[in-house]
Amino acid sequence: MHISITGRLGSGKSTVAKLLAASEGFEIYSTGTIQRKIAADMGLTTLQMNQLMNSDHKYDHMLDDTVTKISVERASETLLFDSRMAWHFAQNSFKVYLFVATDVAARRVMRDCRGSVECYSSVEDAIEQLNARMLTENARYRELYGVDHLDLNNFDLVVNTENISPEETCKIIMSEFAKYCSSPDDYARPCMFYMDGAVTSVK
Repeated sequence: MHISITGRLGSGKSTVAKLLAASEGFEIYSTGTIQRKIAADMGLTTLQMNQLMNSDHKYDHMLDDTVTKISVERASETLLFDSRMAWHFAQNSFKVYLFVATDVAARRVMRDCRGSVECYSSVEDAIEQLNARMLTENARYRELYGVDHLDLNNFDLVVNTENISPEETCKIIMSEFAKYCSSPDDYARPCMFYMDGAVTSVK
C-alpha cells in the first residue's frame, strides 16, 4: 500500500513528505520537484509553466504515466508520492490532502526560500499568484482527466495544517494509515478533517 500526499500550495506537503521519508524510510516520488526543474531550465516561473502545460499536455502525461507505472511495478512496497495528481494515478494508495487557507499559505511561501522560480513581491502578490496557480491547475485537471482536484471527497484523509506542526501532521497520517491498511473497506471515508485537534466529517 502506498501513500499519496497532495494539498493546497503552501500546505507543507513537501516538508511532511520529507519528514515521513526520514522517519519511516519511505522513498519519495515528487512530481513537483521535476516540474519546477523543467520550469527553471526553461527560464519560466511556476505559474508560467502551468500556463504552458495548458496548451502542451505532454508534461502532464509524462509525470502522471510515471506515477502509475511506478506504483504498479513496486506494489509490494510502501512508496510516498508527493504529487498533485498521484491520488488519481497511484494504484492502491492512501490518499492524503493537506489543507491551508490561502493567506496562511502566502505568508509561508514568503518566509521560505523557493529560488528564482517562485518569487513574490508581497503577501498580496503571493495570494494572487497562489490562487491563480491553484485555479489554473484545477482547470487543467478537469479538462485532461475529468476530475476536481479541490473536491475533498476524493481523499481518504484531510488534514488542516494551519495550527499544527509538520511533525504532528506526520503522526496523524501514520496513525490513520495504519487504520486504513488494517481495514480499507471500513475506513471512515469520504475522509476526515482535523482542525485544532478535533476530528469531524467533511460532509
